Amino acid sequence: MSFSRYISLRYFFTKSKNTAINYMSILAIVGVIISTAAMFVVLSGFSGLKNYSLEFISSISPELKISSVKGKTFEFSDEMKSFFEKENIDYGLSVEDKALLSINQNNRIIKIRGVDQGFPKTSIDSMIYEGRWFRVGENEIVVGWGTAYDLGISTMDVVNPAIMYAPRPGRGQVLSEEDIMSSKRVLSSGIFSLNEELNNNLIFCDLNLARNLFSLSDQEVSSIDIYSSGVSAKKVALFFGINFTVEDQIQQNETIYKMLNTEQFAIYLIFSLIVIVALFNLFGCLIMMGLEKKENLHTLLVLGATKSQVGKIFFFNGLLVTITGCFTGILFGGVLIFLQQYLSLFMITPTLAYPVIFELSNLLFVFAVVVVFGATSSALISYYVKKSIPQISQK
Repeated sequence: MSFSRYISLRYFFTKSKNTAINYMSILAIVGVIISTAAMFVVLSGFSGLKNYSLEFISSISPELKISSVKGKTFEFSDEMKSFFEKENIDYGLSVEDKALLSINQNNRIIKIRGVDQGFPKTSIDSMIYEGRWFRVGENEIVVGWGTAYDLGISTMDVVNPAIMYAPRPGRGQVLSEEDIMSSKRVLSSGIFSLNEELNNNLIFCDLNLARNLFSLSDQEVSSIDIYSSGVSAKKVALFFGINFTVEDQIQQNETIYKMLNTEQFAIYLIFSLIVIVALFNLFGCLIMMGLEKKENLHTLLVLGATKSQVGKIFFFNGLLVTITGCFTGILFGGVLIFLQQYLSLFMITPTLAYPVIFELSNLLFVFAVVVVFGATSSALISYYVKKSIPQISQK
């Protein structure tokens, strides 16, 4: 063990004669522990919420989505069907466009998504909040929880059905309302719950109902949705060519992913600043220690120590405080995360525990931030001490 490390260990484990410095030392290490634990717990909580939100998105977003570069729809050909059957790929067809939903004199522009029987049953079971999924061939819809609440839509209300309106394509003279708008009376068979945005802006219905509403042919679709995992996007893109786009789940929900990543960056930044503020206690503690140990440092210089060795004493002392506080804080935060996962200490609702996830990336980030800023503070104090004490000439 080097001279500087040995002396720094003595300073770390030995109480000072000055009570104020002892209190500042305790406050410094407690500050590092609390800020480290808080940062680790909050990042784990955000990771839990992020995964919780993305689970609902992934339940309705296919692994790959194939859509046309030109126009809203394209024809699903026999050649395409043969390709999916040959490659043994599970897929579904969908038609998606905006329409006007009207009920009880309440109106809302909403996105209609017509899907066929290729839509996964597991997704249906996870999203249905009330009622049931629509029946194939029936004029039934499944609305979001927010839409049902805002417009006053009840499930299986045959007395008061909703009406969907969509612009009718075509040219020529307009003689009646039917020449402009296509309409369908629909019954809400169920209510789904995914997230706030989708609950307020999306409706599911049968594929043929959507085709009739938007005046499409029996072969026209907005997209082909691949639900099989492990399918090569390059292989699919190569088959469909440049006139089609193939998007994965991240590309399909690019806005949501960007929002979550921005929020995560903001959390990283805020808690990094909190760690920096906590390390000011360490900075002040080392300054006070340097002033108190002035005579001892002078003695070390007389005995042959160099200014560089004396400066390293405070660097290693600050590093000891930082690493000890960091490991203790991570351990304390890990215990809290474990207790939340298995005992559900904090609840969002009476039946939903606050989701937290232990991720190695969060642990490494917290460790890196605390150690880097702690080492920087220690290096600054080391430089200050080295410059503020005079060198004793050796004879």
